[in-house]
Amino acid sequence: MLMRSDRRRLAKDGRCRGFTLIELVTCIVIIGVLAVVAAPRFFNTQPYDARGYAGEIAAALRAARQVAVASSCEVRVTVGPAGYQAFQRTAAGNACSSGGAFDVPVQLSDGTMLAGTPPAGVGLAPAAQIVFDRDGQASGAPASLTVGTFTITIVPFSGLVSGP
Repeated sequence: MLMRSDRRRLAKDGRCRGFTLIELVTCIVIIGVLAVVAAPRFFNTQPYDARGYAGEIAAALRAARQVAVASSCEVRVTVGPAGYQAFQRTAAGNACSSGGAFDVPVQLSDGTMLAGTPPAGVGLAPAAQIVFDRDGQASGAPASLTVGTFTITIVPFSGLVSGP
């Protein structure tokens, strides 16, 4: 067993080293403060949410165009800050009514409706009503839709949707 004088002599020689309790607690407190301040920066998911929602809207517009071409019935997609939804004209027999209302919700192959809402903090501009005709052409489409920093464009003549 080392005596107090022996411990001091060893400490001066550099052979007995270690951290004091105060040093350890101070380091833990500093690491805790850094974690509280820096952690929220690592978990900001808004850019990822905006990218995902822009891709979702682009895919919905492509699906609406495909439904319009496949069914030979016009499809209207309404996009805005509250979300998007797609409706098709009422069919009369084997044909679509040309002046009928858009009152039939478009269903995807899995049975879900072609509609969605934006994630929190993600906006879309401008609001629009885009109608795809039986040839896939788009009318009422703005030059571009903006979701966060991402842009979706629709070519009116062909109905081509390009974006993220």
